Amino acid sequence: MIKENLLHTPEGIRDLYGDEFDKKIRTETSVFNVLVKEGYRKIQTPTLEFADVFSSSIGTTPSNELYRFYDPEGNTLVLRPDFTPSIARCAAKYFMDEKSPIRLCYSGSTFSNTKSLRGKLKEVTQMGAELISDPSVEADGEIIALAINVLKEAGLKKFKITVGNADFYRGICNHAGLSDMVEHDLRDLISQKNIFGAENYLKEQNISDMDKLLKITEFFGSSEILDRALAFADNDRSREAVNRLIKLDEVLKRLGVDGYITYDLSMLSKYDYYTGVIFRAYTYGVGEPIVKGGRYDNLLSYFGKDAPAIGFCVVTDDLIQALDHQDKYVKSDDDRYLTFALGKGRLANKALELLEQMGITCEEMKDKDTRKLIFVNEDLKLKFFLAKGPDVPTYVEYGAADIGVVGKDTIMEENRDVFEVLDLNFGKCRMCVCGPESAQELLKGKERIRVATKYPLIAKEYFYNVRNQTVDIIKLNGSVELGPIVELSDVIVDIVETGSTLRENGLKVLEEIAPLSARMIVNPVSMQMESGRIKDIISKLKVICEEQ
Repeated sequence: MIKENLLHTPEGIRDLYGDEFDKKIRTETSVFNVLVKEGYRKIQTPTLEFADVFSSSIGTTPSNELYRFYDPEGNTLVLRPDFTPSIARCAAKYFMDEKSPIRLCYSGSTFSNTKSLRGKLKEVTQMGAELISDPSVEADGEIIALAINVLKEAGLKKFKITVGNADFYRGICNHAGLSDMVEHDLRDLISQKNIFGAENYLKEQNISDMDKLLKITEFFGSSEILDRALAFADNDRSREAVNRLIKLDEVLKRLGVDGYITYDLSMLSKYDYYTGVIFRAYTYGVGEPIVKGGRYDNLLSYFGKDAPAIGFCVVTDDLIQALDHQDKYVKSDDDRYLTFALGKGRLANKALELLEQMGITCEEMKDKDTRKLIFVNEDLKLKFFLAKGPDVPTYVEYGAADIGVVGKDTIMEENRDVFEVLDLNFGKCRMCVCGPESAQELLKGKERIRVATKYPLIAKEYFYNVRNQTVDIIKLNGSVELGPIVELSDVIVDIVETGSTLRENGLKVLEEIAPLSARMIVNPVSMQMESGRIKDIISKLKVICEEQ
């Protein structure tokens, strides 16, 4: 008898067959044809590697995203999450006696132990190229032009390559005297263009030179921003980073691919092994980059060889998805609609009021009896839809909406990959730890306590990583104030606006976790592909919000 639970694959892993498999083979063949034609030799690395190849000291995939195993000798093994360290290991072992630059290309599965119910594959195919032992800016240009040609040969018609330099940010941080921990924590906020989050974090760390650090996010656009960035740079490392990009821009123009290029000096990577030029390719139909690459001049030294290198990988599954959907998106810029996802209720009403002040209206949404789900402003090429608050970041992350308006509490709890670009200055309240007066002593002593909340991720992050206190968290969906009253919990984590409900039930605010308000979020791909329109909306809304 066949067990039905053996017929399906694990979550995030899938079978491929028929037309879908044929399409994948054709795409891989077209990519390999370009790479081999340009002199890149094929190489295959094992799916299982020693865990140390991807250790935190190398600066690769976070340990909680690795699939770990143990061999009979007790060695820790992992399923390969990323090709670059594997290629670096092979190059150090087999190719370093070669005098000319080493050009290698590859294809294979990578594995990431991502969170459940995210709709993301845990096994994806990556193809890529690595150029080793060539430190020149011409090598940077070769690799970026190669990535562009790969996408074009695969059949992609509309995409952008965004280029940055990790050393620009690191130079500013070093000059400001930031510790490695602060530089690392600030990196996520800067790369998400979350200026007010970065500002609050720097205040908490008592960093005085905030303005310099926050302005990093402003250097985003065409090659014209490079001259402004050079004038802004206050240290040799950052100036060298910008000068490298200026020279790279000249190389890309000579190669005839500059029409695909934009620059973003706040674009940073979670991989610490990147040392200089980094780049990503964005296109419609996919909510995240389909190509990722950059220079990693120190990585081979971990494997006993000292050699500069630069490379990129194409996420083949995402490229195929983009190709399948591109006919929907390959239009003139004037024909494409920008889509807003608005959190239902007061949030949406207030957001629409702000948009009307800048000339963006949607008369269809004013009809209270309508049962329509999508509302359109044909003149401005805009679409709107209403969604439950927790769903807004999801729509934006996956590119179903370009822009979203939602509360900061929802952004914190959902933890989606979006750019948090603007504080809209309404819906202000606080996320707090609340309870009876007697619970204050439990917090002071850092005793193990029970916490009831609608926001388990926020509670866990605060107690475990901010307070360093072990707690038991209970997820509730209704009136969490009941938790301590009926002795289900010692304290609660919840939103506090006026505090009247707390006072009427003998509870009080014990600690504040974070200030909250309505925020504007943007899909990272949309920010690159529709930068002009979205930046114009942000700048106009920012003026209105600051005046209120």
